[in-house]
Amino acid sequence: MATETNNGTPDPRLEAALGTLWRQTEALDHLRSLAQDTAAQPVAQTQAWIAVKAQAERYVHDLEPWRRAKRLDALAGDLADQERLLSDRLKEAAAALDTTPPAIRQEAEGRQGIRIAIVGKGGAGKSMISATIARLLGRRGRPVLAVDLDTSHGMGYSLGVGTTDAALPPHALEEHGGSAYGWQLTGGLPAHLAVERHAITAPDGVRFLSLGKIEDLEKQSARRSVAAVRQVLAGFAEPGWDMIGDMEAGPTTAFERYHSFADLVVVVVGPAWRSALTARRLLPIVAGIPTLVVANRFRDEPDHEGLEPILRVPYDVDTARAEHRGLAPIDECPGSPAMVAVEQLVGLLVDHANAARSSSPTNPSPTNQEVAS
Repeated sequence: MATETNNGTPDPRLEAALGTLWRQTEALDHLRSLAQDTAAQPVAQTQAWIAVKAQAERYVHDLEPWRRAKRLDALAGDLADQERLLSDRLKEAAAALDTTPPAIRQEAEGRQGIRIAIVGKGGAGKSMISATIARLLGRRGRPVLAVDLDTSHGMGYSLGVGTTDAALPPHALEEHGGSAYGWQLTGGLPAHLAVERHAITAPDGVRFLSLGKIEDLEKQSARRSVAAVRQVLAGFAEPGWDMIGDMEAGPTTAFERYHSFADLVVVVVGPAWRSALTARRLLPIVAGIPTLVVANRFRDEPDHEGLEPILRVPYDVDTARAEHRGLAPIDECPGSPAMVAVEQLVGLLVDHANAARSSSPTNPSPTNQEVAS
């Protein structure tokens, strides 16, 4: 384990990378403890083993670019150790699931949550889509974590919490020169406890975290939270929980893989050509994760070429009025055409997740057209 530069001084970037490996191990250990809890019901234990498998697979995928990064050459041994650990956890989970009665495994798989990152150009309406999906999932009795990584805070308005500060408190953060903007989640605070202690409760039982209030033009308060909120997204894998992440508008944060926590990326596109341009830029960036396109605020405009959506959310006056007033459309106009369409979208997303779980490695996830049909 080498975390020093050539002149012998500590390299904060290497230290931060080692911290990421430690957090991966911590998250898997937590899930493994749930799976090995003999007091838990068999379905709950099976859910936990499924979560171990899914989380280890995400971490394997996340480490792929690390192996190609020259700046991390000093951690080659640590990366090899981590890869062995992830392989061991995958084998352990597979062995446990192979011996699980089919009926219990089927029930456990049906209770697993969905993890969705929602991206698009500013003004496409992704925050409204994100928040309404979270609320509707909550109304189905599902535990939901909604996370806002867009400093516009539109998700809070559409969730129905307005300007309520949903940021991690100062004592949940610590300075670290190797983390984004010099801050990260404090050591000893795993993701599941960060959510339990610090996420606020929105309507329909949705738990909500955001980057916090923008107190100055440089957005220093929000910047201090970026790495910590990403660490929560990466490490939170509680069995049965849905996670909905509203990503910052545009392709920049997607290029930096803020969406890597997700099992599905939804690209929201509006009728404007600039919105379509952003969507086309986003698609190859997020291509490593199954992706679906949703059209929003369309009237009679045709679909953008090459961006065939699984569903069109129509423009309607009532939803637009609620958004302009900073209110949650799901509360103000629950029967409006847009809200009815988003409810249909939730059903498609849940069906998509269930289909993806039941598909084999040789049977890829459904496309936009397959889901729509």
